Amino acid sequence: MVTALVNRTASLVERFPGGPRALKIVRRSLRSGLFLNLFSVTGAAITQKLIGLYILAYVAHKLGPNNYGLLGYGVSIAAYASIVLSPGLVTWGTREVARDRAGAGKVLVIVNATQVVLAFLGYGGLILFAYAFLADPGKRLIVLCCGLVLFTTALSADWVLNGLELMRFPAALNVVNACLTVIALLLLVHSPQDVYVYALISAATSILMTAVVYIILVRRAKVQFQLPSFEEARRTLIASLPLGGTMALVIVLHYANNLIVQAYLGMTALGVFWAAYRLLELASQIPVLLSTVFLPRLSRCAHTEPGVARREASLFARVHMIAGFFLAAYAVAEAPAIISILYGAKYAGAVQLLRIMAIAIIFNYAICGYTNCLIAFGKDWVMLRAVLVCTIISVGGGLILVPRLGILGGALVVASIDLAGWLVSLPYYRRTIGSLQFRAWLQPLLGGGCIVGACFLMQAIGVPVWVRVPVSAFTYTPFVFKEIQSILQ
Repeated sequence: MVTALVNRTASLVERFPGGPRALKIVRRSLRSGLFLNLFSVTGAAITQKLIGLYILAYVAHKLGPNNYGLLGYGVSIAAYASIVLSPGLVTWGTREVARDRAGAGKVLVIVNATQVVLAFLGYGGLILFAYAFLADPGKRLIVLCCGLVLFTTALSADWVLNGLELMRFPAALNVVNACLTVIALLLLVHSPQDVYVYALISAATSILMTAVVYIILVRRAKVQFQLPSFEEARRTLIASLPLGGTMALVIVLHYANNLIVQAYLGMTALGVFWAAYRLLELASQIPVLLSTVFLPRLSRCAHTEPGVARREASLFARVHMIAGFFLAAYAVAEAPAIISILYGAKYAGAVQLLRIMAIAIIFNYAICGYTNCLIAFGKDWVMLRAVLVCTIISVGGGLILVPRLGILGGALVVASIDLAGWLVSLPYYRRTIGSLQFRAWLQPLLGGGCIVGACFLMQAIGVPVWVRVPVSAFTYTPFVFKEIQSILQ
C-alpha cells in the first residue's frame, strides 16, 4: 500500500514542469549514505531540540531566575574543569576512525582510557576548588553535581559511531535521552531547591545512553577493542594537541561571560543572561550536528580525493549559511514571543539580549562551516589561531563592557566573538578550499530579511505567533531553493 502511494505521488509530480528532474535528484539523494545520515541526524535533532526547549522552559520556570543562575554558574565552573580532558582527542579520534575504520577499537581505547584518567584528575581539582574557594554551600554542591559531566564526557563513544558514519544510532539515542530527562524532570523537579537533582538527572541519563552505545559498537559495528602500545598513545596525545588547545580555548571563551556577569551583577542577572544564552547554545548545536554528518566524509575524501573534498567543503559551508540566517531572522523578529513562551515575564530582560545574539548565530555558523572544513584537511593550527582571538575578545570584552553596560555588554561581547574568529579563518579557507561564493551569503541574507519583515508586518496586524512562523518561513524558500537543489545534487 505504501509503495503504491509513493508511486502514485511520483507519477503526479512528473506531470508538473521540472517534475522529472526533481524526482531524479530525490532518488539519487535517497541512495546516498550522506543523505541518509543527514536525514537521520536532522530529524532526530529537530525532535531533540523541541524536547530541549520544553526542558529549558520547565527548568527555568521551576527554578526561578536566581536558582537558574546558580545552575548556570555550576555548569560554567564544571566546563572549565573539563579542559583537562584534552577535548581535542575526540575530534582527532573521529577523523582517524573515518580514515581507518579497522583501527576504530584501538583509537577508542586510546582516547577514552586517557580521558577517564584525566576526568579523575579534573574532578579532584574541582573538589579542591569547591572547598578552598566557595564558602557558600549551595555553590559548592552545584559545582560538584555539575562536575559529574567530566565522567560522562570521558566515557562517551558517540564519536566512534560518527567516524564510522553510523550517525543514526547516536542521533536516535539523543532523542531517547531527552525523553528520559523529561520523565525524570516531571517526577523529581518541582521547586527551586531541586536544582541539584536536575544536575544529577543529566549525568544519570547520559551514562545510561553511553552504555547502549558500547553495546551497538560491539554487536552492530563489530568493533574489536585493542590495547595500544605506549608509543601509540604518546603519538596520539601529541597529534591531538592543536585540537585540544583549540577546544580548551572554546570552553574558556564560551563560559567566560557567564562568570563575569555573575561576579559583577549577581546570580539573578546571570539567570536572565543565561536564558538568552541558552537559546544561542541550542541554536549552535546545529553546526555540531552538521559536522557530525559531514566531517567524517570530508576527512576521508581529503585523505584520498582532495578535489572531491574541496567541492563538498564548499557545500558544507553553504549549508551552514542557509541554516544560520534562517534561525537568526527568527531570533530578531520573534524574540519577545520566544522569551514569553519559554520563560515568562520574569525573564523579560532577555528579549533584547536574544536579538543582539542573533548576530552571534550567523557568525557561529560561518566559523563552524569554515573551520571544520579546514580540520578535515588537517589544518588544525588555523582553528587554534581563530579561537585564540575569540578567547581574547570574550574575556577582555566581558571585563570591559559588563561593568559599564551590564548584561547588555555581555550580549555585545557574545555577538562579536565569532565574527572575529570568522575573519581570522577566512584567508586560510580561501587558500585551502577556495573562495566562498558571494551568493552563498547574499541569498540567505535577503531571505532572512524577508522573514523579519513578514513577522513584523503580521505582528502589527495581530496575527498569532503560531501562524506567523510557518507563513514567514515560506518567504525564505525562493532565496535558497537553488542552493538546496545543488546540495541535493
